[in-house]
Amino acid sequence: MEQLKVIGIEDGVLVLATESGDRFSLAVDETLRAHLRRTSREPEARAVRASPRDIQAQIRAGLSAEEVASLLGIRTEDVARYEGPVLAEREHIVGQALAVPVLISGELDPESQPTFGSAVRAKLAEAGAVGERWTSWREQTGWVVKLEFTASDVEHDARWSFDPRRSTLSPQNADATQLSRQGSLPEGLIPRLRALDSANVKDA
Repeated sequence: MEQLKVIGIEDGVLVLATESGDRFSLAVDETLRAHLRRTSREPEARAVRASPRDIQAQIRAGLSAEEVASLLGIRTEDVARYEGPVLAEREHIVGQALAVPVLISGELDPESQPTFGSAVRAKLAEAGAVGERWTSWREQTGWVVKLEFTASDVEHDARWSFDPRRSTLSPQNADATQLSRQGSLPEGLIPRLRALDSANVKDA
């Protein structure tokens, strides 16, 4: 195919020429303008593409697919292709946190020890709480586990920092501190639940 080069404009018409000197004219109509506009946008669209690692890092930090798409300037469908494994990871972290054994009233019998999840849910039931919703995300300092619930028509948001390797949870706000204490929720003045030390259980 012979190449053409624009050599000028005459009366709103592009004048093209081949290397051998043959000349042609091309009308500047709406079809040509549409092609030129689309071509000019393509390099910009390609430059905005984010890597799967960037996308998954934002999902791991707790953002939704829509929020990631808006932040990175990409389509929601592009985010959806990579969010599945990270959402599963975040759900797994919640499961790990709920399964952490806790000590109550100094008992060291592993057969009778509740988990963090069962202990918290017992308190929620005692308070008549509804709408229990758990989630997690990773910050620079580590994982955060959040519980949202409603009690006495008041919305609550309890947050704990969680170290999966050490199976330890630390309350980050007042709601989490209240739920982490032994005793009934209204009192909440006796020592907090603490993660069960498996080494102590074996030695007991």
